[in-house]
Amino acid sequence: MATSEPTFGIQRLHRSGTLERFAFRLFGVADPAHWLHFRYFQRALALWPRFSPRRILDAGCGRGDFSVYLAQRFPGAEVVGADVDAERVAVCQAAADRMGLSNVRYRVQDLTRLDPREQFDLIVSVDVLEHIVDQQMALLNLASALAPGGRFYFHIPTIRTRPVPLSPWLKKFHEWAEREHLADDLTAEQFVERVRQAGLTPAVEWRTFAYRAGELATSLFALPYANTLLNRIAQISLIPVCRVLVMADHRVRTGHHYAVAVAGSR
Repeated sequence: MATSEPTFGIQRLHRSGTLERFAFRLFGVADPAHWLHFRYFQRALALWPRFSPRRILDAGCGRGDFSVYLAQRFPGAEVVGADVDAERVAVCQAAADRMGLSNVRYRVQDLTRLDPREQFDLIVSVDVLEHIVDQQMALLNLASALAPGGRFYFHIPTIRTRPVPLSPWLKKFHEWAEREHLADDLTAEQFVERVRQAGLTPAVEWRTFAYRAGELATSLFALPYANTLLNRIAQISLIPVCRVLVMADHRVRTGHHYAVAVAGSR
């Protein structure tokens, strides 16, 4: 069974700069997109109150937020954080080692080349699959790696049916996203169908990042996008407003949404 709730993103205190550590101690994870990802993931875990996975894959672990959280929430589980970025993998492993987390390990891994012999009880992939050209192959591999009866949680941006809030002032941020998002742009319905075609069974699908809630918070936080001291201070000042918008996201059921969360089983 799960232990008491750990702090999402706590490993940032072991590897971030002074300003980011200060912001984390005040607010937790500052970036509203990451915080919103976690809120929906919590909703997914709540669907499985007696679920106690033995092996967990954080597929595309990035900064290690989910892998560290899961390693602390399920101390009896083996957690694997996989990412194609070797530098990120090394940083994540060093932070986990400093924290004394012996049940999480990180490795460089292409999700289109998973070892079919490995099996996991829980697979989590948050805003990763949009970066993979052969997205369907990655989904097929993840489905094969999920043990019978295992659970999965995926989150992915969807095609924009309307420009995001404050779009005219976010040119550089959007240029980065265009370079990084290599997979086909899909609607929420198209992505859910791809999940089914991979052999998985979605139990819930939530439209996320509503125009006037989570997506507006993301746009506000991205306005001071350039990595300067003044911009980092400006972002910290925006955290309370962005947090309120994020907390309202799950209440917005109509209108434009920019992402989808899918949870289910094999």
